[in-house]
Amino acid sequence: MNCREEGKLYFQKGKYSAAAEAYTEAITLDPADASLYQNRALCYQKLSKWNQVLDDARKALELSKKSVKAQYLLATAFMNLNQLEEAEKAFQDALVLAALPEFSGYRESIEQGLYSLYNKRWTNEQSIAISQDERNKLIIEELIDEAYDLERSKEESSGEIGAAERNRERRRAQLQELYQRISETRQESTIPESLCCQITFDLMRDPVLTPAGQTYESSALEQHLKHNGHWDPVTRQPINPSQVVKNLAVKAVIEDFLRENPWAYGK
Repeated sequence: MNCREEGKLYFQKGKYSAAAEAYTEAITLDPADASLYQNRALCYQKLSKWNQVLDDARKALELSKKSVKAQYLLATAFMNLNQLEEAEKAFQDALVLAALPEFSGYRESIEQGLYSLYNKRWTNEQSIAISQDERNKLIIEELIDEAYDLERSKEESSGEIGAAERNRERRRAQLQELYQRISETRQESTIPESLCCQITFDLMRDPVLTPAGQTYESSALEQHLKHNGHWDPVTRQPINPSQVVKNLAVKAVIEDFLRENPWAYGK
């Protein structure tokens, strides 16, 4: 058994460190084989060694510029290293390569990676915005307290007690109301029903259209036809599986929706 075969066997058994070592030995014997770097990058991916994934993906692309797998691994490594701009470009480059017929099977994984990136970027931005809001709120609370101290001093001089406390409570209530509204604006919007599968009620990723004019998630409809019979889940009309087609129009709308609403990915 040669080193490549050993690496493959170790990988299948989940022994990723051993697999990486076997591929390293294979690379020593054949350093111009791009697939060996890709396979080792897959091992490092399983081990969450993202810098090593990045290095091997880059080397694989040097040797094979049209390698969709290497480009995808490069994008995934960038994303996990939180280098999101580089990750987005790498995913986009992978999509261009996946447009070739022989690589079309990779497209769904690449699209999911890209949407995951959008979600991560949105989550990071939300976290930064929330932290900034908290800092601003503390500053405003300090200003409210300072105003109270000034007004309280004037009250003690004039003998009119109570207005300063009322003003402080009113300002605190206004501040709380303001931040409540800000929080509500950040709440996740709902996903349009037209983009959800009528079987799973989840956002569709691979919408298909039946002869009855109904759109479902491909895998959900496939399971329905397999276990329940060849009829439309909503209209109950008979279905010939060969008549089910991709709903490209709805898929394009979903892609636009996910780009504009990254929070929806994974819902």
